[in-house]
Amino acid sequence: MAAYATVDELAAALRIRVNAENTETLQLCLDAAADEIDHAVARYDDDPIPDGNALANRVNVLRAVEWYKSQDAAFGVIGFDQTGALTAPADGFNRHAVTLTPLKQGWGIA
Repeated sequence: MAAYATVDELAAALRIRVNAENTETLQLCLDAAADEIDHAVARYDDDPIPDGNALANRVNVLRAVEWYKSQDAAFGVIGFDQTGALTAPADGFNRHAVTLTPLKQGWGIA
């Protein structure tokens, strides 16, 4: 498994600079998101998501942003000082899984 986006792309989305202190965390967030993507699309072993796929890239970045920012969410609540308390989304990866539907191959058996 490899991430579908780069640390530099994630840092740009977060509006931060890549440095020695955050590189590992940024990569871990991308890898976690890529694991979720791979699980959701259930691609056949001999037909992985093509390199450079824009849909996988965007979902990888968006979900990795959520993973990175989740370290600031105490008890599922974010944004105390600027906006008051906001509840973090409860659906986890589901909205991203729907976005990935065009890449999905394995649908399971009902």
